[in-house]
Amino acid sequence: MSVVVGNSDFRPLQNNPNAKITGVHESLLQECEKDIIWYRENFFGKPHDNYLALESTKGPLAISVILDGNIYKALVRSIEGSERLTVEASAVHQSAHRRLLKLGPKLENLMSAFSTGIPARSLTLVKAPALANELLSMEERQVIRSYKFGVAYCMAGQTTEAEMMSNRHETASPAFKSFLSFLGETIELRGWKGYRAGLDVSGTNQTGTHGVYTKWQGYEIMFHVSTLLPYNEKDKQQLERKRHLGNDIVVIVFQDTDEPFQLSTISSHQNHILAFVRPEGDGYRFVCAVKQGVPVFTPEIPDPPVFGKDAVSRDFFLHTLVNGERASYKSASFAPKISRTRSVLLCDVASKHIK
Repeated sequence: MSVVVGNSDFRPLQNNPNAKITGVHESLLQECEKDIIWYRENFFGKPHDNYLALESTKGPLAISVILDGNIYKALVRSIEGSERLTVEASAVHQSAHRRLLKLGPKLENLMSAFSTGIPARSLTLVKAPALANELLSMEERQVIRSYKFGVAYCMAGQTTEAEMMSNRHETASPAFKSFLSFLGETIELRGWKGYRAGLDVSGTNQTGTHGVYTKWQGYEIMFHVSTLLPYNEKDKQQLERKRHLGNDIVVIVFQDTDEPFQLSTISSHQNHILAFVRPEGDGYRFVCAVKQGVPVFTPEIPDPPVFGKDAVSRDFFLHTLVNGERASYKSASFAPKISRTRSVLLCDVASKHIK
């Protein structure tokens, strides 16, 4: 199974001979989910201090601090994300006078012990009882619970995006239809109440009559299947299909045979993860190509990159797709948008409490 890079911005991921096909592990948790868990376990419901900054050299900030035994712990929330920090109390400078009066260290000394980059002078201590819940709510609003992945079908002899977008579902191979069943259940779109990922559920069939959907590990996933989207005989580019798959960060390309796919034919700026799958034995062979700027993510793909049709293999495959999309959020295409969203959320909290 191969892909041709050419002048494409995509590159195939390297496989790891020591990697294994495994089920879901901790890396499925989003960073904001880990922050929520850490805040709940270490701060929430316990006496601790919350500091806010509406404006600083690092933008708006929300910092929670607690003394846990002989360890100071801090959760620093900024537009770049959240950082969990710890420092031993003995490492924080404190004058003899403050130690005698049990006043604790000065804020500047405490923050510099955590990190030299924290602008302590911009921080305001806020004692509002409701703030802890507001900070939790802010993080929870950033947890992504639904994903949309594209699925394109590449028949034998096809090697380009344009060719695979022109395929009809009625002529698709049994292997492709079996793969769709591996991904999820085929659902009728008319009246669908779950996550719809932009598909028409009114009954007018503007985006076809059926979709493929699954609820996995507490997340909803809708697959934009190219062959289930409307086919227009007069449109060689099949723009209606490309409108959906072209806006998906992750696209699965199912290949009937081992034809080298031309990565340079992928024209979407939104696509960042391409997962090429073809049948092999009783399972599938898998190649993952990522756009430049997407950082490394787990789980690692084993060598040979072959997985079965069992539940563990399905977990591994979906885990790879979900974490691939999350890694894409850190690329230059998406990171500025996410920072702007965090800035708005932090400013909302800070402006409410700092007058």
